[in-house]
Amino acid sequence: MELNTVGNWLRVVFPSGQCFSQFTLIDGQAQYPVVTTNYGKIRGLRTPLPNEILGPVEQYLGVPYASPPTGERRFQPPEPPSSWTGVRNATQFAAVCPQYLDERSLLNDMLPVWFTANLDTVVTYVQDQNEDCLYLNIYVPTEDGANTKKSADDITSNDRGEDEDIHDQNSKKPVMVYIHGGSYMEGTGNMIDGSILASYGNVIVVTLNYRLGVLGFLSTGDQAAKGNYGLLDQIQALRWIEENIGSFGGDPKRVTIFGSGAGASCVSLLTLSHYSEGNDLRSRTK
Repeated sequence: MELNTVGNWLRVVFPSGQCFSQFTLIDGQAQYPVVTTNYGKIRGLRTPLPNEILGPVEQYLGVPYASPPTGERRFQPPEPPSSWTGVRNATQFAAVCPQYLDERSLLNDMLPVWFTANLDTVVTYVQDQNEDCLYLNIYVPTEDGANTKKSADDITSNDRGEDEDIHDQNSKKPVMVYIHGGSYMEGTGNMIDGSILASYGNVIVVTLNYRLGVLGFLSTGDQAAKGNYGLLDQIQALRWIEENIGSFGGDPKRVTIFGSGAGASCVSLLTLSHYSEGNDLRSRTK
């Protein structure tokens, strides 16, 4: 897998997540598409966007990429998820990783205004917390985005007449994986709605949760707790994507990881990690 990194970027938007049980059609396509992963089948939700230019997006929310890091797995590297039978609903967000934001008055005194101004927004998304939190969300475009075709000027002015549709419907789509920020203490991938980026760019967008605070980064300096479990969670998520994104129409060889704040720092750390190099996750900074 080739990973390209991009720095701080993304607009925070949040969709309403609901669970549905019926099956209907939108323009002849399944509103609740089912995808088969290496661990079992999942049912997503086909969501139209409030824009005439942008096509609908399939959302697969709360997809497990690792086993729950609870009990004996606490303070341990993540393990692959268990398989399941039947079809698993992936139409609403999973719980977020444990975090503590109640003492915001203290944070207001310690941190700059541009940071603390976002805390009230973050709080609304982290009410449902659980140590069983290693899940990701996948946004898949169903139609070519607004920039599917090159303009006539581009076609006549570059690459020696070898121009072609930059979004070939028959090809696998590139994948963008967003790592959220939050000073390694708070945040969730659930806050980021990848639908518009997926539809506009004709790319598959993935957001994820990873362990935070003590549960994610405590180190005792010995074998008891080596630390950096949050980073290992991210590597496990990338492994899951490499193994399964093809089922969603994605190209596992064209994966870009990017983030904001601490998430951008994680991207840099992942490019240096020997775990990445040893598992076909060798990174290339762009």
